[in-house]
Amino acid sequence: MDVDLFFRVFILAIVQGIAEFLPISSSGHLLVLGRFLEIPDVFTLTILLHLGTLFSVIVFFAAKLGDVLTRHFRAIWLVFLGTIPTVAIGLFVHERFPQIETSRLTAGVCFFVTALLLLTIMRRNSRTEDEEYYEKIACEEEGFEPPVIKTVENTTWWDAIVVGIAQGFAVLPGLSRSGATISAGVMRGMRNEWSAEFSFFLSIPVIAGGAILEIIEQVKAVGLENVGTLIQPDSNLLLYFFGALVSFAVGWISLFYLMQMLKAGKLHYFAFWLFLIGTATIVWTCVDHKEQVMGAVNSVWSFLQARFGGAGQ
Repeated sequence: MDVDLFFRVFILAIVQGIAEFLPISSSGHLLVLGRFLEIPDVFTLTILLHLGTLFSVIVFFAAKLGDVLTRHFRAIWLVFLGTIPTVAIGLFVHERFPQIETSRLTAGVCFFVTALLLLTIMRRNSRTEDEEYYEKIACEEEGFEPPVIKTVENTTWWDAIVVGIAQGFAVLPGLSRSGATISAGVMRGMRNEWSAEFSFFLSIPVIAGGAILEIIEQVKAVGLENVGTLIQPDSNLLLYFFGALVSFAVGWISLFYLMQMLKAGKLHYFAFWLFLIGTATIVWTCVDHKEQVMGAVNSVWSFLQARFGGAGQ
């Protein structure tokens, strides 16, 4: 076994399992790591890692999903409504601006956007169960109606569409899917736990659809008659299946940790890491492209001198 490849696959699987669900953006982290981790037959590994995290969602929320399928049929309708804008926005960006999906500068900026979402919406709008209880008592003592906290029973179709729009824009690297969707749900008045549950219910068709889309694009690229070349005969398939198991296990642990952070009202803590990696990514990108950056700075400086320098004479 190639020990070096084993560790690269292991690291990639861990990052996928953590960043897919915690609000720190898996696409952004994988884009940054992709510079250092060269994986042979990366197509197969990508599909398997996504399947690993997909099954971690299904297993973690198995009881909730069973409840939805047997009692709360309207949740299926809400997921369907939320998926429509997600697919529309995702395909539009993918078709019209494919370069954005591989832009490290975009990832760096979007890390900051995710951090701001967590620090503003999640820190100001989310409520723990204790906070909801005391707020209700305070409102009753003052004679006011307590604010409506939405669950599956009273989430509206517009709430689902807003969360779906947030998920659609999370196609941008660095903009966390879970961070954007949970923040959108909380902003719409959803209870923390229900916002997370709905976010991950929405992720099931998206993760599965993304894997299918990747397969279709790879098949188109090589041609139907050459599909067999996508999986190399001497590929490390067993190692990649191990990576899928790692992403499944780490994904399950990440989901558990995320729900605990939500209940404690501490999801905004992840913003500090996002500011750090966002800054590092932007600086790294500028250093890698220093000639273009200096050219842009000189152009701006020349414009400012021409515009304002002459005015002062």
